[in-house]
Amino acid sequence: MYRKTCNNKNAVIILHEIYGINCYIEEICTEYNLQGFDVFCPDIIQREKFLYSEKTEAYQHFINNKGFEYYKVIEDLISKLKLIYDKVYIIGFSVGATIAWRCSQHPKCDGIVCCYGSRIRDYIELQPLCPVLLLFAKQDSFDVEYVAEQLAGKKNIDIHILQASHGFMDHYSDCFNKEQAQISKICIRKFLNRNL
Repeated sequence: MYRKTCNNKNAVIILHEIYGINCYIEEICTEYNLQGFDVFCPDIIQREKFLYSEKTEAYQHFINNKGFEYYKVIEDLISKLKLIYDKVYIIGFSVGATIAWRCSQHPKCDGIVCCYGSRIRDYIELQPLCPVLLLFAKQDSFDVEYVAEQLAGKKNIDIHILQASHGFMDHYSDCFNKEQAQISKICIRKFLNRNL
């Protein structure tokens, strides 16, 4: 587990993409630590990080070795952190966002941010117990508008569809979109401030 702690009263769990804890995820962890959170980032893939060019191999490794049932591990982590921290949030990216979404029914989670979690569509029946911010990329591998419509009527959900491609927040990625990434950061900041 990658962590950045300095006795803050609130914690955030960062859930990475299929590539592992790479430079982008480390930067995200530092960013939230500087914003006043103790940060915990489980190493979901438990191996050396993948390169972006190894996307297919990275996805297969995730599916074959962990998969989306990993949310149970994160729910255990939430319970442990709630013994120490006032509030515990999750911010997930891609597969990490889908894992985060699956934790949305955990009674001790205080808020969840899901960034381009394309497999959320497989768990659309969930009704979150905590506030959830869903940031979808308009250009993704599924019908984003349809999924957003299916989720729109549920309580505790705030949905934004960004004019970008999957992975647009990661400035190391070919899909990086500076403008939409900035909009997303503002949305996340407002969401966290509202739920602190």
